Order: sequence, then structure tokens, then C-alpha cells
Amino acid sequence: MKDNPIGKKVLFLLSLMVLFLPLLGMAAAEEKTTENRLVEIKVDPRVELISIIFCLARNPEYNHSKFVSYIAAVEDRFGPHREHAVVKLAASLRKKYGVSYDAPMSLTVHLQDANSLQLRLPLEPWPGGLDTRWRPEDVREFLEKARQFTRESKFDDFIQTQQPMYDRAAQRLQKLLNKEAHLEWFDDFFGARPDASFYLFLGMVNGPSNYGSHVKLADREEYYCILGVWKFGILGLSEPKFDKSVLPTIIHEFCHSYANQIVDAHLSQLEKSGEKIFGKVREKMKRMAYGNWQTMMRESLVRACVVRYMAATEGPEAAQRQIKGEVDRGFLWMQELSDLLIRYEQNRDKYPTPDTFFPEVVDFFKNYDMADSK
Repeated sequence: MKDNPIGKKVLFLLSLMVLFLPLLGMAAAEEKTTENRLVEIKVDPRVELISIIFCLARNPEYNHSKFVSYIAAVEDRFGPHREHAVVKLAASLRKKYGVSYDAPMSLTVHLQDANSLQLRLPLEPWPGGLDTRWRPEDVREFLEKARQFTRESKFDDFIQTQQPMYDRAAQRLQKLLNKEAHLEWFDDFFGARPDASFYLFLGMVNGPSNYGSHVKLADREEYYCILGVWKFGILGLSEPKFDKSVLPTIIHEFCHSYANQIVDAHLSQLEKSGEKIFGKVREKMKRMAYGNWQTMMRESLVRACVVRYMAATEGPEAAQRQIKGEVDRGFLWMQELSDLLIRYEQNRDKYPTPDTFFPEVVDFFKNYDMADSK
């Protein structure tokens, strides 16, 4: 038989395809993974510093961590500084002005870094994302004393020692989000915000407590989920673990950056119904540290948005499980509020964003306030 040069070339090309197609597939998968990384995940020294200070001040919500090995390391390094001026100030601020829970975490994201502790924005006008339980003079005094604390406790050395563990934890969560999260839902549901960036900071001291924070700069917005860690190996001696069950919490905290602003723009319209409804669920709300009707209203919208996320990404059964959990927590109106948001989803030509739809939510609470007999 005669040699067939064309046939040989075809066979050669086919061989190359066999060799390189898996590599091309890997490259495509890597590209997809990169596209899905809409959020930066890390352990941020600012969060650790402020959390440790309020932990030393014995704020209860900063003393629920089950990460035994890490808390032991914190105590070993910082326990001798428990009487430091900034720790005493933190305890005083909680007692006098209620600077607790999300208030300390709202300050962290308004700082340039954990070394200089310089503010990223002036305090006049007051930054919209900085909790108003802080006062300007208290912020300045706290930061000055915190700078002394970082130097005297050699805070940087502690962070460097823990950095390998921080990196491993962040990588585990990044892998989970790449596979399971659908953060594109935020643009779909709330409207595109091309100048917004997402950040997920792990709070190693914070245990089961999670916080949503927001920073509005001149040229962009930053949305934060400060996620506590609560799943570990045996007896909290191994490193943090993450599974799919953490996703609703992450979505919840990011939703605060959107929903709080919408609710706050309508507080005067919500006041009458909010006060009446809060009076009927006060005890359950207080057990979750929601001490007023305003917080209850913000949480109501956030939690209804999480239900809509679950419906869009996991299906109706997951949404119903989410609703049941919220009703059990005291948000008795969650089914009806979620159903109302379906009308928003189905009429985006009329209501392009949730803030344009929110007068319907105001009317919903007015009617619920009048009709509810539970």
C-alpha cells in the first residue's frame, strides 16, 4: 500500500486532540472557577483584633467560640493584657451605649488596616455603614488605645503565627463557594451594581455569631459578610470546616448590605405596624438580640430575601424549609412576605429593584398589623 500523507496528518492531529483535550477542559474549568470567584475570602487582621479586644472585655457574644485550640492561643498571647485600657473601654462602651454584636464589626471594615488603625472615611458626615452606637469621640479614643494594644501585645506576631491556618480555612470555604454558591443572584434580584465588591471575612473568635457590614466609598461600595466559625473536628482542636449548610448564613449577611438601606428609608412608614408586631414577638426577638422593631423589620426583609434565594437556587422545598425555620424563630409572617416578593420577581418591568417595590411591603405590614391576632 502507498503511504497516505493526508491520513497520517489526520491521525497526528487526532493524537494531539486526545492528548490536549483534557488539558483544555481543565483550563475551561479553571476559567469557570475564576469567573465564579465574586467574593474575596480571608481572615482579616482587623476583624481578629477588634474581636479579640471585645472577647477580652467579656462581651458574651464574643465568648461563644468552640474553637478550643485557637481560643487557647488567644488567651496565651493576649490574656496578660486583659486589664489594658482598650479592653476596659470596650467593656464600658458596651455597658453605656450598647456597643456590642455588629457594632464592633462595623468599625473593622472602616479601618485601613490593623496596624495604623486609621479610618478610611471621615466621621463627618457619619459613614452610613458605621453603627450609630459608636460616637465620634469614642471611636477616636478606642482606636488610639487599640494602637497601644497592638504594639504592647505584639499582635502582628500572633497573626503571622496563625496565618497558615487562616489560609487553609479560607481555601476550604472558597472551594465550597466556587462549587455551591450562586452570588450572581444578587444582581438578578437587587439589580446590577457593577461598582460593588463582595468580601467574606472569617471571624475566628466569633463562634456562631455572624455580621453583615457595608462601606460606601466615593467610587465604589463594599459588601461584607463577617462569618463566625462553628464546625470543627474533635473537641474543637482541629481546624474549621464548612459545608453547604453555611450558605444561607452567608447570603443572609450579604443581604443586609442591600436590605437595611431599603428598610431604613421607610422607617417612618413602618413605625406604627412595626411597634405593634414587635410587641407580640418581643421575647423571641430579644433572644436573638433584636431589641427593637427597626431591627425586626430589617431582619424580616433580609430573611425573606434568603427564602427567595433558596427558591431560585435550591427549589421550592428548600425555600419551605427556610420559611419554617424563620417562623419557628418568631418571624410568623415569613410565608406571606415571601409570597409577596414572588410578585416582585414576576413584575420586574414595573418594579426593576426591591426599593421600587417596597411600598407594597409597607402596605403588607400595615395590613398584617391590623389583621394579625396571634
